[in-house]
Amino acid sequence: MSSDGFTSIISMFYAVFHPTEGTKVVCQVPSGSIVPADKSKDSSTLAVPLFDFDSIKNYVIPKPALCNKLVTFKISSYRVVGFPVNIYASHYARNSFSFNLCFVFKYEDDTTPYEGHVKRLGRMFRALEEQSQMLSKADKNHEDFFKPQKELEPKTWSKTSNYIRIIQDEDVGDEVTFSNQNIKHSESSGPILASIESLVQQIYQDLNNYSECLIPIDSANSVDIKLFPILPPPPELNACDVPIATVKLETMVDPLWDPTMVRILPFINGINSIKRISILADADFELTRQCIQHLIHFRSVAVLDVFQFSNCYAPTSQICNFLRDPMMASECQGYVISSTGTFGNLPLQRSQDIGLNQDMENASTHSSLLGNERSQMHDSQHSFSPKTNSYQNLKSIQKTTFVPLPSKATLFYLYRSMNQNLTLRQWHSENSKLLAHIDIRRFVTFGVLRGIIYRVRTYPVSNKTSTSIDFGTIYTNYNDGAHSRKPNYNVSVLPVTKNIRKFSNDFDDDDKLIEAAETNDKFLDLTGLKSERLRQQQEIKLSRLLKKCRDFDTICTEMSLPRKEVVEMLTKMGDWSVISS
Repeated sequence: MSSDGFTSIISMFYAVFHPTEGTKVVCQVPSGSIVPADKSKDSSTLAVPLFDFDSIKNYVIPKPALCNKLVTFKISSYRVVGFPVNIYASHYARNSFSFNLCFVFKYEDDTTPYEGHVKRLGRMFRALEEQSQMLSKADKNHEDFFKPQKELEPKTWSKTSNYIRIIQDEDVGDEVTFSNQNIKHSESSGPILASIESLVQQIYQDLNNYSECLIPIDSANSVDIKLFPILPPPPELNACDVPIATVKLETMVDPLWDPTMVRILPFINGINSIKRISILADADFELTRQCIQHLIHFRSVAVLDVFQFSNCYAPTSQICNFLRDPMMASECQGYVISSTGTFGNLPLQRSQDIGLNQDMENASTHSSLLGNERSQMHDSQHSFSPKTNSYQNLKSIQKTTFVPLPSKATLFYLYRSMNQNLTLRQWHSENSKLLAHIDIRRFVTFGVLRGIIYRVRTYPVSNKTSTSIDFGTIYTNYNDGAHSRKPNYNVSVLPVTKNIRKFSNDFDDDDKLIEAAETNDKFLDLTGLKSERLRQQQEIKLSRLLKKCRDFDTICTEMSLPRKEVVEMLTKMGDWSVISS
């Protein structure tokens, strides 16, 4: 591993296809790493090559169909990456010249940052060879690569005619045309590479030591390489996703940053969802989501689920790493310890008539879905990822009071005791003594970020909402279990009064008609209609979300309602069930 965190190059070698000897290695770094070398000339020569070159030489210089493409293959425990080049021209001994500059890495290492540069080096050397035969003439016995002058003179075509051959490059779509001018270049004194061995050695050393190189070849060409990490594209984010910083974002703020980015940074604390952040920062939701995607792309932010005590978590197959990696357990101890536990600093009423379950439900609801300013001010000071702030919480506690550090065995037991059928509320009740000095939110955050536990998502499913949207009606479940259909009123077109008159066969009795009219006149309450209309709109929105198979977090965030009210709406709409995944 290099100083910048990139994969180290194990070896580099330059190979050509000799007209009489076949594929051979011209130079290698370190010496003796690919083919045996004379140790008397170089004391650092390896005693045994890394692998058998004869078994891979047909892949180092492959058939023309595989040339001018990036070729990667495995040999033993190593990965060889190269860009074989095949150049057609009549002045070569076999009407072509083939070469390859290969990089050797460990097979399990990530070679993505190098692959683009390997392609670019191959294309650059191909262009230099086409222009001035720089590579072929750099060989000591370069006459072997060219036809004798006697064979070139008796050609039937004149010097004014062009000899054309087109080579397709699938990567860039280039078409290279060769003419009789190439022969003139071969005879002229163009720039000649002094030593390809020194060039390969300098590339090898600079990339391993500095992750970049700037090596001049001649007055017009140079090898310029700088390695950059190839990061995957950011994932699609939902409004209910909760970003948490993995670095100290406030120390990275630049005056030239995007205004929306600067505005949302104070609210990224591992508690607020993306939608909540956009509301608190008074920023557009789409711009907020894009800014957080950029932070995720550069590994400055990770994404969590909304923290609630109704959530369920379960251990993954990677939970064994908690015992195998001693640093992980030590970081967890320093990150989750708390002198007051989970509820010590929450502004909740503590009395005997208020149960612990109600306290936990209120704490999770206010901090994750609706937002509580006082709790946010407290939690924002302790919202950094365990990757960057493992022992900060522990040091601050030691300054004030002595708190027993939870043992690694206790932390492992707590993670292992989670399962798909156990909510955090129930899990806390069963392990309340062990969790006395542990911040549950930090405990869960650490486990999710390290991949030792995962969130069990719950999806509500209802069979009573399929026809309500299509026909503009809402099913209402009454206490007696009967289902009735209510019309979907439009307040803007409803009359203020509604007269219902009963007619009888006795048309002479005017008093009865007037009495019936007065009795059946009903004045509609507009306030009640608007509230009914709002309720129906919420049920329609909930029905559409159910048809899209959204989980509870997404539904609560989209409707801006706590889970308790969503459950009540589902119960009124009819029978429903929950699917966990």
